[in-house]
Amino acid sequence: MIMTTRQRGLEERGAVWPGASRGACRWRRRRAGLGLAGLLLLAGCASTEGAAPTQSWDLGLATPGDAAQKSTEVLRNYRFEVERSEGPPNIFILTRWQQRTPLEDEAALGAVLAQTRFIVEARARRRNPQGEDLFTVRLRVENQLRLDGAMSDWVEQPHTSDFRAFAAEIAAEIRASLQSGIRVTGPG
Repeated sequence: MIMTTRQRGLEERGAVWPGASRGACRWRRRRAGLGLAGLLLLAGCASTEGAAPTQSWDLGLATPGDAAQKSTEVLRNYRFEVERSEGPPNIFILTRWQQRTPLEDEAALGAVLAQTRFIVEARARRRNPQGEDLFTVRLRVENQLRLDGAMSDWVEQPHTSDFRAFAAEIAAEIRASLQSGIRVTGPG
């Protein structure tokens, strides 16, 4: 059925034009809604496929100095070098890609080499009773594998269980270090 511009406008407002049944209009709206829902679902699936596999942790609250210093110290203990550091007002620390031997389950996927980097971000959240700013600290990790093959490029794969455990250990150590620095005291 061919609709005029006026009929389309009426249909968009939920009205019925002469010659169209109320059920037909409802069906068109329902079909359009289902089509839109399907497109959104496909768009959601498509957007996650190309995304870099990352893992992240909320590490709690810290002063800006502790957020930068303590997280950097822990990362350096694991031989991660800081490539870029910014802040305040917001703290941003990016490590260089560190090449390493693949973990056991990464090697089972065919990885011959792996590289990892960490990103620390901290944003002002509130002030403690002494008037110091407290920042929420978030840690992200990215991992890439070079698969078996002479000219293989770095590829991003979903994190393996061994890698998640390795990264979680570093996150837990940074969290513990930050918690040891927080001293919130009340009046008295």
